[in-house]
Amino acid sequence: MTDSNHEKPRVLVVDDEEVIRSLLVSFFKKDGRYEVDTAADGQLGLAALNQKPYSVVISDLQMPNMAGIPFIRSLRRAHPELPVIVFTGYGEFDDAIEALRLGAVNFLKKPTDIQNVIAAVERALDITRPHVDRQQVLSRTKELTTVVEIPARFSEKNACLQLLTEPLVPMGLTTPGEVKNILLSLDELFNNAIAYGALGIDSSIRDDPQGHVKFQNLVEQREKLTENLSKRIRVEASFTREQVDYTITDPGNGFDYESLPDPTDPENLMREHGRGLLLVQCFMDSISFNETGNSVTITKMKSQPEAEAAPH
Repeated sequence: MTDSNHEKPRVLVVDDEEVIRSLLVSFFKKDGRYEVDTAADGQLGLAALNQKPYSVVISDLQMPNMAGIPFIRSLRRAHPELPVIVFTGYGEFDDAIEALRLGAVNFLKKPTDIQNVIAAVERALDITRPHVDRQQVLSRTKELTTVVEIPARFSEKNACLQLLTEPLVPMGLTTPGEVKNILLSLDELFNNAIAYGALGIDSSIRDDPQGHVKFQNLVEQREKLTENLSKRIRVEASFTREQVDYTITDPGNGFDYESLPDPTDPENLMREHGRGLLLVQCFMDSISFNETGNSVTITKMKSQPEAEAAPH
């Protein structure tokens, strides 16, 4: 269920800790752009979803009665296009990965800066906005190649992301619920290409305690520099009835991709820097870089029908 375009986005917070629920309600109301409701566990969360339309769900993983994983699994069946953000703590690595595979669009470690929550919600809303309806024509398309070049500015990417994912469902490559995962993967790679490739920002800044604020300030400054105004991000997308390949190339000097930290290491899961690679590897079937590291290719194979769960 989704909100009307004329109403404030409604956020559902599902967490058994009353202090967390109260804190998030307070901050969302102070922000003023969102309506917010809460539920103390997954069962109550599902009940809330049956009563009202929501734009985003934020869920803890460890809860009584119905924990995060069964909650997300049930939510995904009933509301496949509804984006879910999960809270995770140390020692919950396997559950966080399972949540991503089930369709969660992002995860935030506990405790987290409230600005990170707001930013994650904004991002989830941006990448799941409805796109132009050309379903019938695309459903008859057998092969499609798209090449796009956009200015190296964050304000330019969302429309491009929608264009790049529009053929996925009508061409039979993915289910509606999986589109947001591919959107998240592309979004991560676009962010890297713009910030680290084109604008030359040091990626390690994200691990600083004030990394989010410092990063945003640097982006705003460098997007305005004369030498960056002409820089472009190039993306090539190739769709067939069996797979989609995306190649994103930035104008930077590249990096040593072989030195990337192991994304399956729980310690790296909790770092801001490098989490994008983990998300991409969870959602896509393959990822590879060119020799210099300034071009990345990701592939998603045609989805296989999900087997029905055996009745209990």
